[in-house]
Amino acid sequence: MALRKQTIIILASSLFLSAACHVSNRARVAQFLSGKRAAVFVFLAPDCPLSQSYTLTLNRLHEQFQPKGIGFYGVFSGGAGDKKGMGDFVTKYKVAFAPLPDRDFVLADFFGATKTPEVFAVDAGGTVFYQGAIDNWAPDLGQHRAVVTQQYLFNALNSLLDNRTAQLEKTEAVGCFIERL
Repeated sequence: MALRKQTIIILASSLFLSAACHVSNRARVAQFLSGKRAAVFVFLAPDCPLSQSYTLTLNRLHEQFQPKGIGFYGVFSGGAGDKKGMGDFVTKYKVAFAPLPDRDFVLADFFGATKTPEVFAVDAGGTVFYQGAIDNWAPDLGQHRAVVTQQYLFNALNSLLDNRTAQLEKTEAVGCFIERL
């Protein structure tokens, strides 16, 4: 009986801590939404070829949507979030949007990010309205289309600006796994 009571107390404490962390992480995300219609969190890794290849596309999207009240943030989780690696990546690939170190995987865990590049578009209320690939340029690792035919993130952001529900709310991101060592 005492063991069962102790187990219930441990489970209740664990649920409380999980809920408290979720609220805390939601507040952290909310700080990036202040004064914006939405924010895009794109998980990147300096050593991931697809992260490198998508910087030009992401810079263009940032340039197009930032004046419309949509913030862009490059999230570097785990070892990818060290200052030197992140800074070198931002400089080399001329990343025009704010880099965010996520050394302890707080944002990766909050969003459930597993790959780079993977995007999470969040409205002003904190709801993810699109998650996944940026477009269909890379349908699988090592494969690239000559022409992009589906601009998932672009379409989702325009839907938000037009007060419409995005046609696609989720796609499968293709890229490098976020390493947890």
